[in-house]
Amino acid sequence: MEGWQSAALAAGTGVLGAFFGLIIGGSRLVRTYDWDTEWHIDAPLADVYRVMTNPDEQRHWWPSMRVAQTTAHPDGQPGGTVVYHVQQAQRVARFVRPFVITSVTDDVEPERRTRSVVSGDLIGVLETLFYSEPGGGTHIRYHWYVRVRNPLFNLAGFFAAPMFRASHDHVMNEGEAGLNRYMREQARALAVTET
Repeated sequence: MEGWQSAALAAGTGVLGAFFGLIIGGSRLVRTYDWDTEWHIDAPLADVYRVMTNPDEQRHWWPSMRVAQTTAHPDGQPGGTVVYHVQQAQRVARFVRPFVITSVTDDVEPERRTRSVVSGDLIGVLETLFYSEPGGGTHIRYHWYVRVRNPLFNLAGFFAAPMFRASHDHVMNEGEAGLNRYMREQARALAVTET
C-alpha cells in the first residue's frame, strides 16, 4: 500500500507541477489579445498623421500613454522607437502599476499604415491604418495582437479578460477624445494666427 500511495503522490505532484509550469512558464496556455479599435478624427489625414507620428506631441492629447523615451531612426527614415508608460483605467485596474512597453516602428507607409513590434510588459504587434474620410476627416484603425509578459497577468487573463478589455477600451477612448480635442485646438490656433 505504501508504494502505491507514494507513486500516486508522485504522479499527482508531477501533474500539478506540469500544470503550473505551463501556466507560469507561459508555454501552451498563453492568453493572447486580438483587438481592433476604430477612431474617427475630425481633421484632415495629413494633419492627423503628422501629430500621431510625433511622440513629443502625444503628451498633449493622450495622458494614459505617457512617452518616456524616443529614439528616431539615425538615417532619418520614418518610424523609430518609443518607450511608453501606459496607465490602465483607474476604475478597472486601480492598483496596477503602469505597463512599460517599447514600440519599434520600422514598417511605415506614410499617411497609410504603420506597423510596430511591441515588447516589455506587452509583447506582440500593433498595426495602425489611416484612411481619409469624406468631408475631410480621418478614420484610424488600430489592430493589436499582443500577450502579457507577466505570467501572473497571463493567468489572470483567463478569468479577467473582460476587465482587461474594459481597461484597453478606456485608454483607447481617451486617446480618440484627446486627439479630437487637440486637433480642434490646433485648428483654432492656426485660424487665429492667420487673421
